[in-house]
Amino acid sequence: MNNTAKSFGIVTGFSIVTRLVSFIFKMWMSRALGAEVVGLYQIALSVLLMLFTITAGAPTVLSRKIAESSGNLKKQNSLLTASVIIGLGISAAICALFYGLGTKISPLFSNPDCLPIFFIMLPTILTSTLYASLRSWFWGRKKFLAFSSTELVDEIVKIALSVAFTGGLISRLNGAQNIALAMTISDLACVLILLVLFFATGGRLTKPSGFKELTLKTIPLSATRIITSLGASLTALILPKMLVKAGLTLAEATAQYGRVAGMALPLIMAPVTFIGALSVVLVPDVAELRAKGNMDAVRSKMSASLLFSVIIASLFFAIYLPLGQSLGQLLFKDSEAGKFVSYCSLMLFPLATAQSTTPMLNSLGKERITLLGTVVGAIAMIPCILFMPKYIGIYAMALSTGLCFLLIAIINLIALKKEVGSFANHKKNLPLVLLSIPLAVTGLFGAKLLCRYADYITAIVVVGVYILFFFFLIISAFNVVDVTACIKMLAPKKASKTAIKSTSKRHKKRTKTRKKTEGNGTKTVQNRHEKHTKNRIAFRSKRCDNETAKVRV
Repeated sequence: MNNTAKSFGIVTGFSIVTRLVSFIFKMWMSRALGAEVVGLYQIALSVLLMLFTITAGAPTVLSRKIAESSGNLKKQNSLLTASVIIGLGISAAICALFYGLGTKISPLFSNPDCLPIFFIMLPTILTSTLYASLRSWFWGRKKFLAFSSTELVDEIVKIALSVAFTGGLISRLNGAQNIALAMTISDLACVLILLVLFFATGGRLTKPSGFKELTLKTIPLSATRIITSLGASLTALILPKMLVKAGLTLAEATAQYGRVAGMALPLIMAPVTFIGALSVVLVPDVAELRAKGNMDAVRSKMSASLLFSVIIASLFFAIYLPLGQSLGQLLFKDSEAGKFVSYCSLMLFPLATAQSTTPMLNSLGKERITLLGTVVGAIAMIPCILFMPKYIGIYAMALSTGLCFLLIAIINLIALKKEVGSFANHKKNLPLVLLSIPLAVTGLFGAKLLCRYADYITAIVVVGVYILFFFFLIISAFNVVDVTACIKMLAPKKASKTAIKSTSKRHKKRTKTRKKTEGNGTKTVQNRHEKHTKNRIAFRSKRCDNETAKVRV
């Protein structure tokens, strides 16, 4: 448990800092470059991510296989080599195909200005494949420091280069093209760092093995990721066109999509940072325990993971509903982005459940189930994107995303119950969800009242403190989490000087007594031995004298 808590702390710490840095970067982009430029970058990135998912399945399967072969470094290295060969082969083919097609792929983008941005970022498919495989090797071996730190380095390098490029210090490209170039270079830098760490910790590129096993498990997982990314890409391509049909100009539609995808959604997805960190730690553990047949421990870890997800979702829901608009104004100088956050806060519950249960299924080798859930969710998104913008505008994106995660969560929970039995603790999960609703509603009334007579910063501080206080009161009162135990674990009580002195004196006294006893015991044994020896000598002497006397007679 201590190792799990330590690993979770490492991953969570780096994840929070990484997401914070990434969030600051998105804030800077929105303010320095504008919503339209952010929209162009997000549209081009969505298509790139769809292509990357074709090769992303192998590294995920790799981490589980490495965890199952714990202690066998030779097998782990051979599995990594096979994963790298598979990923680089597919990535090279994709790059050659799209560079060969050139401008013929422009219909993929709702705005033709996205095409040069896409081509600048296209080489990252190669570097990202190698990057993901190396990180999965560290992940499966539970080397969480190397796994987490490289992601932070990636963000820092990307930000530094973006600021330099957009400032005209190095690059003379325009707008989002500078950001794309920074992303490409930062990915290459992180691959080089990971290679150094890989060879320094005993990693080697050896004779590959496990091609068949990796391929068979990779296909459904890659298909899952492709469908997910395809859904995001289709949203990026179709939604602006639907908004144009609804009466907006192309510039307005692109700006609205950039406002949601580049500002609001990163804020909504913030809870995934914590959930993802726990999943990173638990997936190798669950895979290892499953391989050993310890299903009780598997159910226990799954129950804890789901409860943690519900806690995080409830807390952020209670914060986002009343304070979303104020946070948008504070962070982005854009109240519309904040309004989207408030309206979409209810989506956090299915989002958290789906994000926590999907890694559970993958760690159990049930990639086909996750594929099924993703297909069902993607199909449900299509009508929302095609028909709802006419009635609710950009909020059709929230409706489609929420419905997708809800269906995935339901399918995942049913499959997990069938696979491992009942593991969800409804006595703790349901009250927490239900009680977070009135907490959020009262916070909403308080925020509106404060914004009327004060500024939004005051509302954020006052309402935020109110929500945090009563939320932790709720989880403590309903015994959702043993708060006292958590505090003791995080901040163990130090022994007083008096207690230390007393313990030291008792230890010295016991040591002295033990030595004295041992000394007395040694002396006693020696005395007995000497007495026994004297008696034997006397007996033998007397016996010899008697025999001599007999002979004389």
